[in-house]
Amino acid sequence: MRAQPNLEDIMSKTFKYIGLPIALLGVVALTSTAQAEKKTFVSIGANPVGLTAYQWAAGISDLANRKVSGIKANAEATKGYVANIRLLLNKKIEAGFSNSKVAYDAYAAKGAYKNDKPGQILSWISVAPIAMHVFTLEGSPIKTLQDLKGKRVGMGQPGGTSMLDAETLFSAIGLTPGKDFKDFRIKLGKQVNMLGDGQLDAAIWNGSMPLPPVIKLKARRKVSFIEIPDAVSAKIRKKAPPYYEYNIPANTYPAQPNAINSYGLGNVLLVRADISEKVVYGMTKAIMENLGHMKSVHPAWGKVSKNTILRGFSAPLHPGALKYYREAYVPGIEDFAKRTAK
Repeated sequence: MRAQPNLEDIMSKTFKYIGLPIALLGVVALTSTAQAEKKTFVSIGANPVGLTAYQWAAGISDLANRKVSGIKANAEATKGYVANIRLLLNKKIEAGFSNSKVAYDAYAAKGAYKNDKPGQILSWISVAPIAMHVFTLEGSPIKTLQDLKGKRVGMGQPGGTSMLDAETLFSAIGLTPGKDFKDFRIKLGKQVNMLGDGQLDAAIWNGSMPLPPVIKLKARRKVSFIEIPDAVSAKIRKKAPPYYEYNIPANTYPAQPNAINSYGLGNVLLVRADISEKVVYGMTKAIMENLGHMKSVHPAWGKVSKNTILRGFSAPLHPGALKYYREAYVPGIEDFAKRTAK
């Protein structure tokens, strides 16, 4: 009599011929899922939360996460534009906002960056110009820059370019912080609060317009802007060419019917040279083809276009950005590429 097959033997053989392929399919599926979920992280250094560059970085991150596959972008709150350069050089962030003067020094390994390797950061996107703001409350005896002598003046926090720009301004007019006036090295938001509460006499900030904290201050107090004479801005521009002639246009702020004499810098998004061309190209395309969305994030983006995108750059473009700008037929792109070629 033939022996009856053992149930355990049947199940064992069944798994061998059927279960094993199924198990392998499961492994393949898990591997594919893991690969599909793999993201390239892009941290964008901005400035303190609530300021303009942080709004921009948050808007870009949201756009990239929705429009570019394989990207996980986020806005990084930092101490400011100078701090962003060091974070980029130390590879703590992938991209970051700064101004054209600091960007050039870092790219060329000059000034504060003379001990760093040149060419580590490249230009990506140029946004709105940075304009020097010097302001006080209406009714203040401060009418000119020289009137700041003996006063309490806010001039930006360490790690931000506004503090350095303020020092450049005071050097040009012959005033020494801490000697000729009491200097407060603090963020714009705190400057505005202290000014509104009578703890500061004037505030200084070099930033993209409009500055949200200034708009908030004007909602509760009348603000007076101090003009920067042409002779002063010319002296600054001669010493540091990345600065250029610029005025704060009329109606930039509520109840500001006239333009304000000032000077400016390029406001740029920089990216590390070692970030892949594919990543930068994809994000550049998403940003440039959704400028309407970026304008809803901050009005400064309403002035960004193919015709303005090259303004303010002081370092060569990243290959990914260059590729998109060529495809988009950005005016002057070939001349720019040739002029900044290594």
